[in-house]
Formats: sequence, structure tokens, C-alpha cells
Amino acid sequence: MDETIVHAYGVVAADEPLSEFPPGIADSTVWVHSAESLAAIVSLLPVQGFGVADWERNATNVRWLEPVARQHHDVLQHAAMTAAVVPLRLPSLYGNLESLTDTLREVGDLLQRDLRRIEGKVEWAVKVYRTAEAQNPPVSMPSTSGRDYLLARSRDLSARSSAQEERREHVREIHEALGHVSAEYVLNQPQDAVLSGRKEQMLLNGAYLVRRTGQARFVELVGEIADDSSTKGLSVEVSGPWPAYNFTGDAEAATTEART
Repeated sequence: MDETIVHAYGVVAADEPLSEFPPGIADSTVWVHSAESLAAIVSLLPVQGFGVADWERNATNVRWLEPVARQHHDVLQHAAMTAAVVPLRLPSLYGNLESLTDTLREVGDLLQRDLRRIEGKVEWAVKVYRTAEAQNPPVSMPSTSGRDYLLARSRDLSARSSAQEERREHVREIHEALGHVSAEYVLNQPQDAVLSGRKEQMLLNGAYLVRRTGQARFVELVGEIADDSSTKGLSVEVSGPWPAYNFTGDAEAATTEART
């Protein structure tokens, strides 16, 4: 039998009644490994092809990483549909289950704290883009005199600055309004076109930790905001629910430190 290595997808409470998982990375079988009050969602990967050296060699190989990241996410997404799950970094590799158990015990308090933080909640993402209609006001036609031209140019610059400030204020209001119906919310750096897949400028990249019972209201509010924003030359995009990637960083970082 080929030598294997343990990959951990995320951590849940040991008593979570999880259903059968979809295939993991490399179509591996996924199961739950318990360690006292915590449990890690894991699968065994062949060292040949998925060892530490392979991950380092393929760190910038999109063709290799894309299907791996998708299967990693699919496993976490499956768990997050019914349970609080702390996502772990891709990859989270362990030489054996005993090493994983030791790590869970070492950082158990932090993991428990994160699980309490996200219990009964899921993450939603909202992005706001500047559409073609929101481009800066057109420059006025040049006047016949130099003085008239300079005055027109000054008015154009002032109008552009005012339009930009209005958009910034509207985006801030969107973020605050969505945060008001969320348990927690964070503002991430806007993505460039390569990551977003859209040519329009991204003005807001927000993540919102929403109570499961409040998801309908959250989505409804996003719809209302999208309708209002379309008249202001902005496009609103919502996605989710997701595992709480943006709200469990401390425990995940501690798990990485304990493993290295």
C-alpha cells in the first residue's frame, strides 16, 4: 500500500451528527476523527503526489491547485450546511492521526472558542462593483477661450470628485446596513479583475457572519440594496452561505503553529 499523509479540512464538535461527505481531495474518502470533545474532518492522501514537497512545488500552479481547492471547499461546504465548522488552511497535513490528535488537544481551547463564536451562523459574501453607468461625468466640450476652458475643466473635476465621494458614502452605508443584520462583519480588500472575474472595479468586498435563522432577512435586504444601487450605477453581488472563513482565523493560525 502506498504511503499516505493525513489532510485535515476543518474542525467540528465531536458530537455533530454529520452525514456522508462528498469525495475529498484526489477523490479520497472523508471521515471524522474524534479527539475528546473535538473532531477533525480528514482524509488520507498519497504522499506521492500530495506530500509537502508537492504542495510547495505546485504553490503557483493554478491547473493543479484549482481542483484541489474545489474539493477541499466542497467538503467544508457540506459540513457547514448543518454544523459549525472551523475551516483549516489548505493544506493542513499531518504525518499520522496521532499527530493530528495532539494538535487538537494543544489548541483545543482556541478551537472551542471559535466554534462557540460561529455556532448557529454561516458566512455570506457581498461585493459591490462600479458599472459602466457609474463612470465619471464626461469632460465638457472645450470652450473657445482659455479662461472658459479652465472654468469648464474645474467644474468637471469638481463633479467627478463629488460623484466619487457619493459612491464611497453609499458603499459605506451598504456595508453598515448589512452589518446591522449580521452577528459580525468584516471588510476585505477589494479584488482585482483577475480574482473577481469581472472587468468592473470592485468597491466593496464584505463578509458577514449571519445567524442561520436570519438568512432570509439578510438576502432580502441585499435584494433591496441591489435595486436601489442599480440606479446609482452600482452592481451588487451576493454569494453564500459559506463556511466561516473570515471569522475563525485565530484558531486556524494556532493550529498551523502547533503543527509546524
